[in-house]
Amino acid sequence: MSINQSFSIALLVGVSCLVSMPVTDLAADGKTNSKPTFSQALPVEPIPVVETLPETYPDSWVFALDLNFASLLDGKIVIVDVAASERNYKGLLSAGIMGNFRAASTRPELYANMTVYSRLSYGERTDVLVIYDKRTLLPIGEIVLPTKRQQVVTQQNSFQLLGDERLGLIMNFTPATSVTVVDLIERKVVGEVSTPGCNFIFPTGDTAFSSLCADGAMVTYVLDKDGAVKSQQRTKQFIDIQKDPLFIKNGQVGGIHYFPSFQGRMQAIDFRGESAQVLEDWDFIPANLKSENWRPSGWQIIGASSSELFVVMAPDGVEGSHKSGGSEVWAIDPVAKKMVRRLKLPNGGLSIALTRGSPSLLVVTNALMSLDVLDSHSGELQRTISLGGAATPFVVQVD
Repeated sequence: MSINQSFSIALLVGVSCLVSMPVTDLAADGKTNSKPTFSQALPVEPIPVVETLPETYPDSWVFALDLNFASLLDGKIVIVDVAASERNYKGLLSAGIMGNFRAASTRPELYANMTVYSRLSYGERTDVLVIYDKRTLLPIGEIVLPTKRQQVVTQQNSFQLLGDERLGLIMNFTPATSVTVVDLIERKVVGEVSTPGCNFIFPTGDTAFSSLCADGAMVTYVLDKDGAVKSQQRTKQFIDIQKDPLFIKNGQVGGIHYFPSFQGRMQAIDFRGESAQVLEDWDFIPANLKSENWRPSGWQIIGASSSELFVVMAPDGVEGSHKSGGSEVWAIDPVAKKMVRRLKLPNGGLSIALTRGSPSLLVVTNALMSLDVLDSHSGELQRTISLGGAATPFVVQVD
């Protein structure tokens, strides 16, 4: 008999005894009268009880990547319905140490790449990509990786899927930079792409990815059907790394990706073709707010709806304040190239995401490591969702 079964039986026996105890009251003479009562025993619950999720998740469901700073060995991905007034917590996946996550759209699978040790906190290291069933959240396969995956605070662009989602790309750091290529259908490692001086993964076209480089340029690697490099192309330098570097986070509207800079520029890059095309950049901080020195600040500082960009902003920005978090989120029209709304954050903000569909909800990882859910147009706070006292959801993803 398992521990769970023993506990369940003990609990049922205890409850049965309680409901069958005689009721005692006080008579007029001060003596007690006992009135025996009888009740039917509670039915035994079946073990185990397993519920399943839908194959296609509703637009209001998001993935909160809990790095679990209190116990870094045990990160997780929590599935949350941010539109629900109750039972928001839909399930979780293990993400090991410094895990990264992607959800497939072409098949009912979820992917987490992580690091684990054979003795939990020591022993043989294994880097692995675990494949989960989207409906049951049970592991249905795994791909053992070279032990070199990049272990940093969760970044969406450390792990990406290409084109038809057959190939997955995982960033490595030894400190040499490279990308492991895995075949998610055959479930095996098929290659490695060296990316000297360049980091992070931005899917480009159907069979390529681009990476930002330390010299302020971007390089694109075109892969063949087997995941080997077929060609590569490098842009000219377009980032002044010393003066105003770009965040590696980006939001996408209309197929164009937008990268904010530390001081408030927005750089547009088109990844729809076979190689990255650097487009124009523009300043999105209004002239009348320049004196307040507003700057982007936080972790996952940018998100996007179908038509607007959203950026976490903080006043009085200084060198080194780009990770401190912000007090507002600015809505930016990328066509008009200007800020159109300011949304005040009731509990501050570190990371943001916008739900799919219309209207979009703005999900904010606040300063207390809970999730604030706001109307993306009015900024009205709809609810605050806690994932547990020790949770640290540094990134919220919608896919």
